[in-house]
Amino acid sequence: MEGQFEAVVEVDEAGQLSSDVWDCEMEEVYTAHLVTAPAGAFVGQVREAYQSILARVEEACCVALPFTKDQSNRLAQLIKEQWGDLPDPPFAKLPTYGAFRHPSNNKWYALVSQIPRDKLDGSGSQEEVEIVNLKVDGREIAELLSQSGIFPAYHMSKKTWVSVLLDDTVEDQTVFDLLEKSRFLVGPKSYKAAQGPDYWVIPANPKVYDIDTEFAENKVVYWPQKSTIQAGDIVAIYVTAPVQAIRYVCRVLGANLENHGESDIPTEKKLMQVELLAQFSDDVLPRARMMDLGVKAVRGPRRLTEGVIEVLSAEVKNLY
Repeated sequence: MEGQFEAVVEVDEAGQLSSDVWDCEMEEVYTAHLVTAPAGAFVGQVREAYQSILARVEEACCVALPFTKDQSNRLAQLIKEQWGDLPDPPFAKLPTYGAFRHPSNNKWYALVSQIPRDKLDGSGSQEEVEIVNLKVDGREIAELLSQSGIFPAYHMSKKTWVSVLLDDTVEDQTVFDLLEKSRFLVGPKSYKAAQGPDYWVIPANPKVYDIDTEFAENKVVYWPQKSTIQAGDIVAIYVTAPVQAIRYVCRVLGANLENHGESDIPTEKKLMQVELLAQFSDDVLPRARMMDLGVKAVRGPRRLTEGVIEVLSAEVKNLY
């Protein structure tokens, strides 16, 4: 409109967006486009141009949030970054519910929902709260329920599921650790030895963590505790893109260790200590061969297939 108007769009520190149309000739905010009554063609042109700009800003700068609570949305973003999983509404009549499913079998490992607080704690309060249902090891139920913000599962088996209140009572890292375990528990199970160690593969992103330098300097390192990995288990480390191959094989020396500042891992996260057993060239177990041997993707900790274990056994001396 020949520079007569400007669209002014501002975002404050809280992330709230506001916008106005500025009349450059009059040097004041223009408001005629806000009138709902029928207006002339000129006002219609201003309104159309303004709405077009807002639509472009929304497309380029805004992210649709799936849930109502900040913690829920932070966790949804973490899940997307870690595994690429997105929530879907499992019930047509409850569009605000969101289920996260394991891509291998489509089973839920997390269900986010909104319920009256009374349904969770029997307090009588009708305040709406947001929760996530997570699958857990039944042997850990009692310990988990002793923690503030964790309750017997709402509308799911209370023997193997819990409900976690998503109001920051439980720290993000704790909830994410439970999410990681839940995803593992509902996922398809690869080979698990009847006796002896379990065999795992975990990812390492070279853009985030320089694992090559770490192992060049130290044969024993600390790693964030993953899933149900135990001392004595064998862990293969898959280096993600651009490498995309298993490069390191380790034995777990200790699991579920308290973090007293031994590493740069956040202190609230438990650790496992691993010892380097072998380093492979990237043509031993590249992604293509892993897929042929039954390991389709490594987005998080998972047990190895018998085919990959056979390769490890052949390549690594004294693996057992």
